[in-house]
Amino acid sequence: MLSRRKFIAASGATLALSLVSPQKASAQSLRLRRDLTTMAPDDLFFQQYAEAITRMHQLPESDLRSWRNQAIIHANFCPHGTLDFLQWHRHYLTFFEQICGQLIGEPNFALAYWNWSNKRGRIPEAFFADNPLNVEFWNDPSNYNAPGWGQINTVGIRGLTENIGVQDLRGGDVFTEDEIEQIRRNSNFNLFSGELEGTPHNLGHVLLGATNSSPPFGHMYSGLSPLDPIFWLHHCNVDRIWAEWQAAGNATPSISNEYNQQFVNAEGDLVLVTANGSRDFTALGFTYETTLSDLTSPVVLTLGSTGLDTPTPFLSEFLASADVGLRELGKADNNEVSHIDMATSIPVQAEDLLTNLFGSHTFQTTSFLSTPRIAVEGDRILAILKNITTPSPTDDAIVVKIFVNCPYLNATTPSNDPHYAGTFSFFGHHKQGMGKPEFVIDITDPLRYLAEKGLLVDNLVNIQLLPLAVVPEGRKQASFKVETIEIIRA
Repeated sequence: MLSRRKFIAASGATLALSLVSPQKASAQSLRLRRDLTTMAPDDLFFQQYAEAITRMHQLPESDLRSWRNQAIIHANFCPHGTLDFLQWHRHYLTFFEQICGQLIGEPNFALAYWNWSNKRGRIPEAFFADNPLNVEFWNDPSNYNAPGWGQINTVGIRGLTENIGVQDLRGGDVFTEDEIEQIRRNSNFNLFSGELEGTPHNLGHVLLGATNSSPPFGHMYSGLSPLDPIFWLHHCNVDRIWAEWQAAGNATPSISNEYNQQFVNAEGDLVLVTANGSRDFTALGFTYETTLSDLTSPVVLTLGSTGLDTPTPFLSEFLASADVGLRELGKADNNEVSHIDMATSIPVQAEDLLTNLFGSHTFQTTSFLSTPRIAVEGDRILAILKNITTPSPTDDAIVVKIFVNCPYLNATTPSNDPHYAGTFSFFGHHKQGMGKPEFVIDITDPLRYLAEKGLLVDNLVNIQLLPLAVVPEGRKQASFKVETIEIIRA
């Protein structure tokens, strides 16, 4: 077993590092990541991925490309609740993908993405058969003390079956295409990344890993989650959503972080890469099969589609009047601790709520079309939950549902209730140096419901937190505190 120190030292003479600056790949040479849920049972991907996993298991402990050592990278270095969450994981996926291709002699091998929104988030039968794709096939040991995670003792189990998808689990409504599209519409990177991580990403880990009423939990619940082959395809879908967000013309800000001796290339050498080096995914040699035409969009006003090279006076006036940017509407502090099966209500006074709730804004939908397009959509109202004191690592197998101004809220209130806003979960936030996490929840829909019913009065918004165990019979010890809530218009 490799500790963090041994991991860094294991490559011996290869420790002389150079900054990896990938060359721009041509469209013909890009590795194409496809939708796992639409593949035929005999698709070559299953055979190739199983072979790569097998070959990684056959590598000696001293080889940093081995299956366990690749998982240890995540336990040692992965950032969660930070601005470089997406950037770090994109590099991680890319090097893992290249290692797979090298070991099986297929340089064009590409990972697949697990599309949670299709077929209720079920994964193919190959991942349950007696083969290397099944997490139970290997009986990989965890037994690792990782920085911030503490002692990890997870096992090879997974909270899905051939007939149960991730949408069928508690909190699984966050994986529908409507919910994912709502996240994609955040043009602010911090909000987009925060909601993508805190909701579908975190819940994917917790729902698949915390399948028992008490420990031991499955690998996906821990820092060694990459021991489960589905981890890499789960994160490919997270990365795909980011790639689509980028392709829609949204900007990823510059971040100065360097990742020194954290990743291993296809030859087994430690490398140095930067957060900014992850922004152009085609320069990293891969793309996704989804195209711009596949993406849903708000009402699109196409300049030039009617023979006009410039907006009409009416359109110019409309675009000029549409508000752009984020605006804080209200903020409140909280001292109440939240407990399992008990609702916590945090009142926030929001300024000009109705005016902002029914406003609109414009944004550029894509920079890759021959005809510029400007999209218009209604403003969104977001709740940012900040400075959260998290549950202990042994008690955070929970989902937290968010409701707004619900007078009858209890542990059985369903997610299709009109007061329901969304769900988040904790994963990796207790790691050292990660700080207190923040979560972004879109509360627009319940607010509009309340406004239409005449129930939104005095600009008062009650943000209600309802923590639930992942499984109904699960442990009830978890508690946490959201110290601050901000309401913003985006």
